[in-house]
This record gives sequence, C-alpha cells and structure tokens, in this order.
Amino acid sequence: MTPTAARAGVRAIAFALLACPITAQAQQPALRTALLSPGDVPDATKQPRSVAVLPVKAYLVQPGDLFAPEAAPARDLAGLAIQDAVLAALRSATYVEVVPPDGARQSLMAAPESAGRVQAAQAAYRMGLELYLGLSSARAVDKLRAASREFADSFADVFDPKSSADAQFMLGVALVDSGRPAEGHVAIKAGFAQQPDRRFRRDFFPPAAANALQAALTDLLSTVDPLRPYGDNQRMAALARKLGVGWLVLTSLRKGERGPVVSIAVYSAHKRLVEAEAHLPLDQLESRLEPFLSRWLACVPIDTTAVAPVSPLRVWTDMAVSWAPFLRQPTRRDFQSLGFAGGADVVLRQNLQWFGRVGLYTSVPDAYRDLLRSFNSVRVVTGLGGAGRSGPLRYFANLGVDAHLLGSFVTSVDPDCKLFGTEHRLCDRGSLLNLESQVLVGAHAAVGGQLHLGRDFVLAVRVSLSNYFLPLDGTDRLNRPLGVELGFGYRL
Repeated sequence: MTPTAARAGVRAIAFALLACPITAQAQQPALRTALLSPGDVPDATKQPRSVAVLPVKAYLVQPGDLFAPEAAPARDLAGLAIQDAVLAALRSATYVEVVPPDGARQSLMAAPESAGRVQAAQAAYRMGLELYLGLSSARAVDKLRAASREFADSFADVFDPKSSADAQFMLGVALVDSGRPAEGHVAIKAGFAQQPDRRFRRDFFPPAAANALQAALTDLLSTVDPLRPYGDNQRMAALARKLGVGWLVLTSLRKGERGPVVSIAVYSAHKRLVEAEAHLPLDQLESRLEPFLSRWLACVPIDTTAVAPVSPLRVWTDMAVSWAPFLRQPTRRDFQSLGFAGGADVVLRQNLQWFGRVGLYTSVPDAYRDLLRSFNSVRVVTGLGGAGRSGPLRYFANLGVDAHLLGSFVTSVDPDCKLFGTEHRLCDRGSLLNLESQVLVGAHAAVGGQLHLGRDFVLAVRVSLSNYFLPLDGTDRLNRPLGVELGFGYRL
C-alpha cells in the first residue's frame, strides 16, 4: 500500500468515527459490519433496518389558550410537515424499511388482544362517565381508572390518543370532585402527556376542575422530556416488540426562546435506550434533518445474514393454591391433598407453548383414618400445549408428563394396625399398602385460562388430570389425581 493510500484510509476511518452520533446515555456504537457506498447494488443477504415513525406530539397549547369555543385539538400543520420530512429522509436511505405513523396505528389496532382491550376500555369509560354525570364521582373513579389502564396497555395513545386522553382527563376530574386533588393532578397530567394539543370548551367543567386542568398542563410543559413523548425505555421496548421493528423515531414540537424547536430521538429496541438525539430549530429542519439521520444510519450495522430475527419469548408465570384428590385410592373414604403450585408457560410460537410446573402437597386425613399418617408429596409436570386469546382472556390446553414423588404413604384397613402401629404383632401385614418414597410417572392433561387484570397481572385457573402407568406394581391402587388450581400470575 502506498503512503498516499494509507493516509486516505486513515482519514476515512476517522471521519466514520466522528460522524457517529453520541448521546450521554449510550456508548460509541460499533462500526458497521457492511459499509455502503452510493453505488452499492442491493444484496439479498442484507436485512433492511426496520424503523417505525410515531406521530409527532406538539406541546404548543399554553395554559392560557386551553379553553376555547371549539373543543377540537389545536390544528398542527407544522407537525404534519415534520412527519413528512422524517419519512422522506428515511425512505431515501439505503437498506431502511420504514413503517409510517399510519402503518403503526393499523398494526397496533390489528393486534389480537387490542380489540378486546379497547372494547373493555370503552365500556368502562362509558360506565364511569355515566356515574360521574350521575353525581357518583367516587364510584366513577374505579371505572375510569380501569379504562385508563386498558387504553395504556393497548398503546391507544398511539392510534387513538383522544379516547385514551379522555379517560385520563375524566379520571382526574372525578378525583378532584371526590376531594383527591393530588391524584387528580397526576391523572390529568397523564392525559395531557397523551394528547398535549387538546383544548376544551369554555365553561364545560366546573371552576375547580378547570383550574386543575390548567395547573396540570403548566406542570407538564415545565417537566416533559421531549425525547420520550410516548413513555420510558421499558414501554418503548414493548411498543417496538409489538410493531416488530428494531428502532423507533420519536419527534415532538415545543416552543423555544427563538421559535419552535423540533426534538428527534431514535430509540433502539436492541439496546433499550435512545442512541441518537437532536434538538433542531423548526426553520432549520430541512437543512439539518437529513445529515442527522445519515450520521445515525452510518453507525447502525446492517445484518448480512439471511436468518430472520428471532422474536423474544413471552413467558407467563403464576403461583396458585391447589386442591388435588385422587380418583382412584386405597382408602374407603376419599382423602384430599392441599398445597401450592407454581410454574411458567413459555410461548414458542403464536399458538404453541411449553409448560412446566412444580406442586407441593400435604394430605388431609380420610374419615376412617385408613391413611395411617399424613404425607407430603412433590409433583413435577412438563410438556407442550396450545393457547389462544379472546380479548382479556388467554386460554390453553396442555399435554405432558407427570412425575409424582410420594412421601410416607402407608394405608391399612386393619384396626390393630391403626391402634398399635404397623410393627405390632397384631397388625395384619397383608392389609398394608406402602408406597413410601415411590415415584409415580404417567400422562398429564390440563386446561385453563388466564384473565388479564391490568398491566401484566393475570388471574389464573387450571384443571388437570393425570394417569400413572409406572411403576407397574404401584399404580393400580393409587392413581388419577385431579388438580384444581387458582392463583395469580404475571407476564414477563
């Protein structure tokens, strides 16, 4: 290599390093694994970088302008122009697959669980509004809070910000009317965070509520993070996963000292942080937007493998109280087993899951005391199953293997064995059934459901039945445990 070529290579590397955008929260990204030039020919092995552009949020309405004769949001032509400029800059880049705001809205609305959650939220909102108008503010709070949670969990602030914000506004007003102004302030502020350009008809709310609205908007404008208009890093990770993209472009418009300022943040779902950011004057957006996005894209690796990205696993966990009688047992009267069970369902495909559970049980004496002493046992079950969703309800059916480790399980119908013990000479040893420390193995089937309670919490119900076939000489007397479980779970 000649000295001239070497110096040119060093300058190129230095320029690439200096061009990468750096934020206070992210370290320098790695160099691209596949460098592109203007004359690059599209390569089928290169995977496009998937980027979703979310709707622009405009923080332009001031507290003094909050109440107007019209009730519609303030018309923001600048926000539409910003959105178009961002889309044009991304679409002109190489190996970038862009999901526009309309596409993001449609994708979220078409998600399997969205329709059920939105319907539940709308029903709860209508009931809460009726209770509030019927002067039952305290009772309206619970319904409006439930509606707000359902709207937030379905990301309705992206595809239907007015409905989502309405639930928060009415919740805040109902809390203020109920004598809880601090909680009302938080709820109203959350409503403005979802729809900051909202305006209200003059004299629509009573004076106390109107003052609370103005105070909440003042608070939001002074504390809002323009780089995170749709929530924190954790919520953005969930949103990117739902949209199936690797990056989110978040934009907001706010008033600056010398005119409107556009804040642009690029959130990386892989790193779970904002890896590039810029605050650009609106009148300089056209000249500075494309260089900013080009510098960011220069630092984003292009995947050169043909393997499709693997979707993150969804895990449903729960802990439950359990009741487990045996349908076939050696005692003359039934005995029950009570205990706790816990486990997880790991979603492998859309309707396919792996499950695993562990149960700890203690027996309850039977009426005739044929079970000579209470015993403890451990059950471990695992296998595969199918699952489906219907609104807030997730239902499943599982098939697998059950391994049941019995404790000191000893039974007898001989009164002398019960009175004097199994070692006494009067005890008829032939009447004893001793399965102590034996492991029973067989097939397991279960059905159940998980009802979404809000956020990621669920109420879990499960009914199961096992049939043991090993060991061959121990399952003819004690077999077929029926399990009924009720508990709470969490979706990871």
